[in-house]
Amino acid sequence: MKKYLITLSFFLSIALFFSCKNNKSPFYDDILKSEKGHFRSVEIGTSIEEVKILENDLFLRDQMPDYLHYDYEISMGNTYTVTYDFSEENELYEIEMAVFLDVIEDADLLFKNFSNHFNKKYSAGKKEADGYMTWQTNTKKTNSRVTISMINDSDSYGYITILIRDLDY
Repeated sequence: MKKYLITLSFFLSIALFFSCKNNKSPFYDDILKSEKGHFRSVEIGTSIEEVKILENDLFLRDQMPDYLHYDYEISMGNTYTVTYDFSEENELYEIEMAVFLDVIEDADLLFKNFSNHFNKKYSAGKKEADGYMTWQTNTKKTNSRVTISMINDSDSYGYITILIRDLDY
């Protein structure tokens, strides 16, 4: 009986280890891209030229002197868009990302992964009355206050929005 319990305990430990390890969305790394900057290696206050270097030109769908819009396809039916807004002084003041996933559970896991990422990077987020999770930080480039807001608006499909904005703009 003792040998049986030790064997059972061993297999449960292995199962728990792998279930925790696989608790990461398959889309998380592609969307996050890097832990540098506020998001995707980009920091509020960055110039449009610097952002263009960090993103993939193949996915650039719209461009103006103060705006960049990228559409990325992750896999069949799973996409995300990233838009960047710049001031007249050519400083990034807003990043907006929208993630569209076929499966709501995939969006739930991705939302949890990003919540954990932002909690680790900026300390515990705050749940707002409108359903958004928010985090506060500053930008090193301009020392402006920055807010990161995220919501899981999944209904009939997975839909997550992340908004990173210069509060002093």
